[in-house]
Amino acid sequence: MIWLIVLGIVLLFLIIVFFIALYVLYRFSFYSPHKDQKDDYSLLDASCFRKYKDDVIKMVDAFVQKPFEDVYCQSFDKLKLHGRYYKINDSNKLALMFHGYRGTARRDFCGGSKQMMDLGYNVLIADHRGHGTSEGHSITFGVRESKDVVSWFNFAKEKFGQDVEIVLVGISMGGATVLGACDKVGDNVKVVADCPYSTPKAVLSATLKSIKLSPKIFYPIVNLSSIIFGHTNLNKMKTFEAVKNTNNKILILHGDGDTVVPHYISEELYKAYPDKIQYELFPGADHGVSYMTNPSRYKKVVSDFLKH
Repeated sequence: MIWLIVLGIVLLFLIIVFFIALYVLYRFSFYSPHKDQKDDYSLLDASCFRKYKDDVIKMVDAFVQKPFEDVYCQSFDKLKLHGRYYKINDSNKLALMFHGYRGTARRDFCGGSKQMMDLGYNVLIADHRGHGTSEGHSITFGVRESKDVVSWFNFAKEKFGQDVEIVLVGISMGGATVLGACDKVGDNVKVVADCPYSTPKAVLSATLKSIKLSPKIFYPIVNLSSIIFGHTNLNKMKTFEAVKNTNNKILILHGDGDTVVPHYISEELYKAYPDKIQYELFPGADHGVSYMTNPSRYKKVVSDFLKH
């Protein structure tokens, strides 16, 4: 009888330890906001940015000085989402832009926004849920964020008129979110995704491999922490289905030296639907710096895509 009590205590202890570990994992991977997520100059010491840090700082400085209008929309689950609207002209062209995981919109689009403005687009950069001054406390790697893209799209149609010409632009997690929403924003919408992943499972599995952990064993545990504490099953991100079902034109840009989201992850989407995706690989470019690695080619590729 005593050994049954001891066994029960041990099992209870192990269960408690397991749930504590899941919560720690949730806080590390999914809980938001992180302390640096409102700092436009954070993360610039990361290896992928280090080479271009001084140039990026100058670009962020210039972007921060630009006047903007604070705009807000409501998500499908009643969160108040924040964005910054930059009116450049009276055209009906709008670039709706979504930043990366634990990033800031002004840092991630300090270069891309300028290009869109130079091409005659007014620009709206959105803070993902749990980022900037948007409400929310869980990052869902695109599962809910893709639905937020649709909310922003509908907001833009209401605010700027039904004839507004919208291009969806995303980088990293933002790239995944615009791809995940591409079949829910009607037709005649162009989609530009820089260094996106196809699914949360794909990018998290790559991350686990990079730290010598088996995705088969540990990805289900990571997902379980999201399910229990973030109330989101990461496997519900259906990017391949979205691309399959859309009639919109898609451009994916990716660096073949990406150490965060390996380019083969986005290339899987291109190989599945080569007739729907224009795929541009930038030799030697790390995560999110294809623009910095070869700005002339990057600008030409994006400009030509938007013209046709």
